[in-house]
Amino acid sequence: MRSRLLGPADKETWNEFAAASPHASVLQSYEWGEFKACFGWRPVRVALEAEGKIVAGISILRREIPLIRSSLYYAPRGPVINFADRELLHGLLEIVEKEADHDRAVSLKIDPEIPEEDAAARESLKALGFEKAGKQVQPRATFILDLDRDLDEIMKSFEEKTRYNIRLAEKKSVTVKEDVSSEGIDIFNDLYRETARRDNFLVHPAGYYLKLREIMFPAGLGTNFIAYYEDKPIAAVIIFAFGRKIWYMYGASASEYRNVMPNHLLHWEVIKWAKEKGFKEYDLWGIPANPNEHHPLFGVYRFKKGFNGRPVKYIGAYDFPYSPIMHLALEKSVAWWQNLRSLLTKGKIEDSLSE
Repeated sequence: MRSRLLGPADKETWNEFAAASPHASVLQSYEWGEFKACFGWRPVRVALEAEGKIVAGISILRREIPLIRSSLYYAPRGPVINFADRELLHGLLEIVEKEADHDRAVSLKIDPEIPEEDAAARESLKALGFEKAGKQVQPRATFILDLDRDLDEIMKSFEEKTRYNIRLAEKKSVTVKEDVSSEGIDIFNDLYRETARRDNFLVHPAGYYLKLREIMFPAGLGTNFIAYYEDKPIAAVIIFAFGRKIWYMYGASASEYRNVMPNHLLHWEVIKWAKEKGFKEYDLWGIPANPNEHHPLFGVYRFKKGFNGRPVKYIGAYDFPYSPIMHLALEKSVAWWQNLRSLLTKGKIEDSLSE
């Protein structure tokens, strides 16, 4: 078996392999690494090959730690591998560790889309030295909507209130348009900032989403939908696509005209678009792993629950510490900073990714 680092010439080969995985994620796509490279991360892509074909791999984001000449490794939704094959996983991690030594990496964090009930995967990670992480980076729970059905059947599966709100938006002449232009992203940005001010959360600078459009959209890995009422943009979503699946990660809405229910119609139009494109699943992204009315995302949970997707919990984030003492110190520092930021932003310590 041969191991090697992947470069630009391997983009299509890597994407074909990663997209074919049963646990494929757009966050392991080649383009996602290129996108994050514009914001302080450096992608490190490692593959194992047998008979000239990739059999396992991982796309890592490397981040320099200021002053101490070290770095962090994070593989969002990676690695791409059969977790039941412990020998293969061990082989991949050995190669990653060599790169980690070169980059003075303190630890490797992973959070693959492996179902919580997969005990074999958890045992493999534990046996190889991984530790359950104290905090999540990506949401551990989601709803996944099966698109491999007739549209009528999908609509009938929604909760009654969701169906009513979709019809209400249509009756009120709300329209939805796909818009991949920079002007469309500007509209999304304006709405997203309004949403952040209203709901009290932090967002990336405007250039982040413009760069996302520049790198992800031309590759067919993302798009932007905007809802209009009386010719005014009142809601928008950015959708990602990879393999057989689409993801809803960013949503925004105006404070005005929320009574015409644009968000429900937006997702219905996204579902119809995805059906036409041949996608089989719609991942509605983050919800509380254990929802209750006091959780900061409970309102988001209720909205997404109305589409009656299959609830899924993943195993969550795991860390492999190359330098245990340094890793522990950094984990505590990050937790302190996140708590401080939450206190300054919201007036209280709150973690939207908490259980």
